[in-house]
This record gives sequence, structure tokens and C-alpha cells, in this order.
Amino acid sequence: MTESGAYTDPNTLLLEHARLRADKVFIHSPDQSSRITFGEFDRLTRRFANFLSAAGVSTGDRISVLADNGIEPLVVFWGALRAGVIVNPINVEIREKHVSQILHDVAPKLVFWSMELPTDPRGLWTGGAPWIPFGGWDATGPPDDDLFAKLRTASDAPVTVRPARADWSLIDYTSGTTDTPKGAIWTHEAYFAMTESPVDRLEITAADTILDYRHFSWSSPQILSIGPTMQTGATLVLARKFSQARFFDWLREYGVTVAVGIPTVINMLLARPVPVTRRDFAKLRFMTSSTAPLSVDKHVEFEKTYGIEIVQLAGGTETGFMCGNHPGRRKLGSIGRPTLNLKLRILDDDGNELPPGQEGEMVVSGRQLASAYWQGPDRLVPINQDGFRNGDLAKRDEEGYVYITGRKKDIIIKGGVNIAALEIANCLLEHPAVGFVALRPGQEVHAAALVEHCRQKLVTFKVPATVIVAEAIPKNANGKVDRDALRTLWVERASF
Repeated sequence: MTESGAYTDPNTLLLEHARLRADKVFIHSPDQSSRITFGEFDRLTRRFANFLSAAGVSTGDRISVLADNGIEPLVVFWGALRAGVIVNPINVEIREKHVSQILHDVAPKLVFWSMELPTDPRGLWTGGAPWIPFGGWDATGPPDDDLFAKLRTASDAPVTVRPARADWSLIDYTSGTTDTPKGAIWTHEAYFAMTESPVDRLEITAADTILDYRHFSWSSPQILSIGPTMQTGATLVLARKFSQARFFDWLREYGVTVAVGIPTVINMLLARPVPVTRRDFAKLRFMTSSTAPLSVDKHVEFEKTYGIEIVQLAGGTETGFMCGNHPGRRKLGSIGRPTLNLKLRILDDDGNELPPGQEGEMVVSGRQLASAYWQGPDRLVPINQDGFRNGDLAKRDEEGYVYITGRKKDIIIKGGVNIAALEIANCLLEHPAVGFVALRPGQEVHAAALVEHCRQKLVTFKVPATVIVAEAIPKNANGKVDRDALRTLWVERASF
């Protein structure tokens, strides 16, 4: 493991960007037709930090924010971090009972919410903290109770807080592929380190423009786009959702150099190809793929269809950015090598480190790990900093490239033999009629044909006995497969 040991607090970063690039655009918000410069962002976050102080919110206190993607929630996000206040961004697309649970557990001193949300969220938690609404940061004549109306009269004095390495920064909640999301808390040093890792591996500089469209409450955009743009002075294009119709327009209009991708988006672009040429993304260096496995077949097909290089990565809420390929130096099917600030080992069931080529469980450590699971102000469950197990099974080659082979809890035991569910899924994806969440346009397929396809590709004991052809694969708010819903579907429809 290589650790840089570097750390710069958010207040210092914002001051430095305002000094060096005050007039450069920091964030474009396509859905709001709005943009904000580093200088404007510095002033707003400075006033927000002073507003928090005047409201009695101090270093180490907590706030929550509920909003769709936009400039405004990032003012709250970075303004709180600048003041040394712990920020808890909440995904507004998750179930209401989960929002209530999160607010109950976090017990924030203030809750900030966007008036553009489709429903008023104030009834989801009545814990006594004030709810402060906000509209557009540059709106004319906002109501008196609007956050940005209040910031116009807030103090513009310099922020004197300099969050220390060990101070708490963020409480993020996992996507919850089972029923209940878990909160994880980071120190300021850990958040800096986990965003430094992609800056190093992906060679991100102030010259880059990064496009993202995933909700800012996810740890993944905080790691791959929100954090790196702040660290480097790059520009962030933050859309509210992925749009196949607008994706290439965004690349062209904003001169995007790095597009964040996930397998769902890649498969959507393959299912209904968009007629484009290199001129439509002339400045694009590459597109990432992370958050879920991408099969080699889909990887190759996408690059052949669009001529866009895919750089595959892997990470997690608790671990940050764990592994990544280098742009221009990749191995298909691999999530790349372990990143800066993180040590990765592959262990057997007895805790012994395995040599290249052998499958075991991934175990990670390093200064970018979350410190604990948050279950309430006085209920922190420590995360093992010397060996966090995320449940992934993997192997590595002689050059250190890591290959995910499955999930430990997704192992199928058949006749006493362990079978990785991922191997069967990848086999099915090779069938010409199968897409990730739907049949390819114009295709029909029957369960028997898919079983026969597996029979031709897999050894006999790995061939599934039954295949269910579903209208859609159930997913959670973060676009990951909802395993509880899948099990329910299986019980309802499987025949043995």
C-alpha cells in the first residue's frame, strides 16, 4: 500500500480555489440552466458557515439535507464541511420509512430541504429540529424563510474553522440491497483520502470537466466527482438523472472530459444506440464503470459501438475507491489494481493471504475507510480498520490486477459444490437476446432456451434448473439489484 499522507481541509481548499480561479465555473446544473463559479461558491459557502454558527450549530454538530441534485445542496454540503459541521445527505428517492429512520438516527440540529421536491418532507420526522427550505441560489425575490434569502444578510467574515484530520465529516447511508440502509461516518482525513485516490488513478486535474448524474447522497459520486473536482479545481457537470436523449448533448455542450458511468447506463446506451460521431464528444477522455459488475461482452460491445474507452473501477460505501484501471492501461474483466491509500488482501476462510490466481475474500484497510457505522449519537459500531470484509470474492493476477468472482453470500451450494452466481449471470448475458434489465429490442426468449444456452457454456453442475424471464429486475434507489425483492419474485414464480 502506498499512502500519500496528504490532507487539506475544506476551508483551505475553497480559499485556494477562490484565489486561483475565482471566475472559473465550478458547477454546471443542466436541469436548472444554472452555473456557479469558484468565487461565487466560496462566498456562498462562507456565508452558510457563518449562518450555521449564528444559528448555534457548532463543530461536531450534525445537519441533514434533502434535495435533488443541484448547486444548492452542494452549497449546504461544502458549507457545512467548511464549518466543521457533520453533513448527512439523504437520498430523496428511498422509501419514506428509511428517510424517517435516518433522521431519527442522525438527530440533526437543522434539516435543509428543497422546495422543488414533489412532496413536503417535513412530516417524516418531528424530532424538534427546525426545517429550513430553499429554492434557487440565484432566485430573485425569494421568501423570507428561504435559506438563500437568509444568506444574503449573513456575515461575510472569513471562516476561522480548520477541520482537523480526526474530526467527523460525513454520515452517508448505504444503498441497502437488503431492507435497511446503514449509516457510515468518516473523518475529514478519510474523506480527503478516498477522493484523492481517484484523482491519482484517473489523473484528474483542474483541466478536467466531470459529468455525473447520480444522487449526491451516494458515496460513489462524492468519491468520483464531487470530491475530486473540489480537490483539483476541475469543473463538475451535475445532472439530476441520466438522460439517454441528452447524454451526448451534455458531453458536447460542456466539453466533458470524464463521464461517470454505471452498467445500467452502459446497457441502456447499448439497447438503443444513439447515432453519434467523435465530434459529439471530442474532449472526452474516457467513461468510468463502477457500482456493479460489467461483463466483458458488454464492455467490448460498448467500446466498439461508440469508440469511448471504459475504465472499470470498484469501491464501496465503507471503503471508498478500492481498485481501478488506469486510463489507456486496462485489463478487460478486471477492476484494476488497488488504489492509493488502500491495502487490499485476498484471504481464505482461515485468514491466510492467497497467492495470485486463487479465489478468496477481499479484505481492505487504509486511511480512507469509514470509521464506524452510525446508529445514533451514542451508538457507534467501529469498522475494522485493519481488515474490513465487504463480502466480495476475488482473485488477482501476477501483475496485481483484481478480478471480482462473486459475492460470498451469493454462493450457491449444489450437491456440496460452491457455485458463484456471478458466473451464471455472465453466462446468461452472453445470450444475444438478453440485456441487463430487459430483452434486447425486437427479441423474444424463453426460459428453456436460456437453460440450454447455459448447458452449452457451463459444466453440468452449474447449469440452473430454472430460469425466470421477468418484465424488469427490481432495483433500489441507487440502481442496485434489490435482492429481497428478487427472492420474493423467485418464490412467487419459480417451479421445481
